[in-house]
Amino acid sequence: MSDDMIQLEELTKRFPGQAEPAVDRLTMRVPRGEIVVFVGPSGCGKTTSLKMINRIIEPTSGHIIIDGEDVTDVDPDELRRGIGYVIQQIGLFPHVTISDNVATVPRLLGWDKDRITARTDELLEIVGLDPDLYRDRYPKELSGGQRQRVGVARALAADPPVLLMDEPFGAIDPITRTRLQNEFLRLQEELKKTIVFVTHDIDEAIKMGDRIAILREQSHIAQFATPEEILTQPANEFVEDFVGSGATLKRLKLSRVRDVDWLTDCPTGRLDDSPEVLRQRLADSDWTALLVLDDRDRPVRWLRAPDFHHPAREVARMGLPAVAFVRPQATLSDALEEMLVGSAGVAIVIDGQGVYQGIMDVDVIIASIQAMRDATNEFYRAAKLVDPTTGLAGS
Repeated sequence: MSDDMIQLEELTKRFPGQAEPAVDRLTMRVPRGEIVVFVGPSGCGKTTSLKMINRIIEPTSGHIIIDGEDVTDVDPDELRRGIGYVIQQIGLFPHVTISDNVATVPRLLGWDKDRITARTDELLEIVGLDPDLYRDRYPKELSGGQRQRVGVARALAADPPVLLMDEPFGAIDPITRTRLQNEFLRLQEELKKTIVFVTHDIDEAIKMGDRIAILREQSHIAQFATPEEILTQPANEFVEDFVGSGATLKRLKLSRVRDVDWLTDCPTGRLDDSPEVLRQRLADSDWTALLVLDDRDRPVRWLRAPDFHHPAREVARMGLPAVAFVRPQATLSDALEEMLVGSAGVAIVIDGQGVYQGIMDVDVIIASIQAMRDATNEFYRAAKLVDPTTGLAGS
């Protein structure tokens, strides 16, 4: 079995009446189980290149090889049934239920009813939508973020090895977008699909991609490398300009909360603890606030010393609601954003069930940035640099 799931060889698209090709001899390999992001300026051909992979747009010349098979000339409908496809506007069928939307491809493949029902419910669970609540609803009854989750579920319905995503989170508000990005990365850890992902946003590319292809006009590759390499070793001036300033902050998108070994543990209490017990616990600590957990260890409230001036109040009504949550798959950039908007100046780390894991503060972010700088400096001292366009070691 090849390590490459997708191979594009001299892939070219010429549209009638155009003097120059929209895509000119694009050649690249997409490793099995990785997310490869196409990013570049508007009009560079990234979406055209993506659509040629499942032949929504037919290539003028060149070859598309998927899992060792040249699919350039196979039946395009058959090809598309084996490739998941997620677009920015989602494209759900408005007049059928959510479960019927998700079941579209399995029905085309002739699955039996029980298998389709089981798969639909399984996928709704996977993308965080309770089947009992959502399977019989219609797209108009869902929020934009929920509809996008259904779009992902539909793309995964037949368990395709390859997933194509064309700016899937581009039309969603920033907060929902961040949450969906993190949720999708969590899914990818489990599913290990081979994904080609198109975006115009370099920050999203850095966060989502195992590898990034920065494309110039006609889908000429300016650099194809890991996010770390692109930030620390841009191949040329075009890449430097496209990545832009603030590389240090962008590198916070490369590290995830789960990679941090030095989470802080703040003083905690329970909703059923008495105010006096909680007040004493806070007084005995070096912290200015205490985090109250419910009976399932989920954060509920922040309490500070002044909140105990009215001991007759119930603990559940004291202090401020706990906000600014991050999960292990979130990036340090996500954590920093949560710190800035949260009431306590920290991010609360929780697991997939919302259970408290620890606290991240600005000191953790600073230490992580320093660790990245030290690692980069060590690389330059200890290793010969590799030419990012040829892959050959420099002198």
